[in-house]
Amino acid sequence: MAGTQADGQGTWSGWGRAVPSHSYASTLPPAALHYLMIRSTFEVLVTGVVSCGLALWLVPSGWKSPTLIVMAILIIAGLIIDVPIVSRLTTRHTSYHVDADAVRISRGFFLSKDTVLSTAQILNISIIEGPLLRRFGLAKVRFTTLNHVEPLGPVERGVAVDIRRQALATYLEASTSGH
Repeated sequence: MAGTQADGQGTWSGWGRAVPSHSYASTLPPAALHYLMIRSTFEVLVTGVVSCGLALWLVPSGWKSPTLIVMAILIIAGLIIDVPIVSRLTTRHTSYHVDADAVRISRGFFLSKDTVLSTAQILNISIIEGPLLRRFGLAKVRFTTLNHVEPLGPVERGVAVDIRRQALATYLEASTSGH
């Protein structure tokens, strides 16, 4: 498990370390798995098509067939490994907790990273929705500090708004009580 720093940049740790695991109460919703699987499929296929096009253009004639066969194998491996396995691990091993003092995000299975962002250091909180995210009723939350940007999600749209409201609660209290 990773250590954390006040600026939100956690450190990565590898396997076999005896460091306690942090799992927060809130996790990604089931719809996040479907979104991640569709996005991973699209990314693997687009990357594969572009790579095959470049191979046809750049690789000498005698090497085109073996190169395309290797690329086809890599695309199939990506579809078999990345789409069902990595997407599922990402969904299962991402948890978070947000309150008025800090945003805590834990990610990872083999390599894990815990990030703690003090709400006093957060400069901006963006809610990001693309067409595919909207289709599933999801949004991503992006926390920006002076030297770090930390994404969270996808989470349900209403939850994203609540996360933003909770993280900004410190500023709202200070601005209403100070005037």
